[in-house]
Amino acid sequence: MASGEFTVQLCEQLHTAPKYVASRIRWRSGNGEGVFIFQAKVLTQDGTGLDLSGYWDKIGRHGITRWGFALKYMGHCVRTYDMATKHKNPGEGWIRGPHKHKFSSSKIERYAYKPDPPISEADANQALIDFLKESNIELRSGTYQDFMFV
Repeated sequence: MASGEFTVQLCEQLHTAPKYVASRIRWRSGNGEGVFIFQAKVLTQDGTGLDLSGYWDKIGRHGITRWGFALKYMGHCVRTYDMATKHKNPGEGWIRGPHKHKFSSSKIERYAYKPDPPISEADANQALIDFLKESNIELRSGTYQDFMFV
């Protein structure tokens, strides 16, 4: 499926293709107190490999938690999700609140959008499930166990 230069068309093809999580998603401590991360492999039905990663961060002084996820192909953004308060799209207006990004390489600017249905802003576990669903990624039995964040 995927070959050659990373383009908008390839990005969309990878995003819409049926995929599945091919390794166990395991949250582990990241850099700093209150930071958790994971990395996993995702495969398309024809065996094209993508990288899935996530982070969860608690900003202690303010009691704020935030999280995000990324699906990349050879280092290029297929989709990301973050809880930033806003993003300005090239040549367009602002997207406010948590949002997803698509297209990112040295030649393609990131474009933010609000997924429909929305991704959970209240629960990181549900947000991951929502991100996978919107990205057409199957979570097979035994590859993820909900993590209780504190």
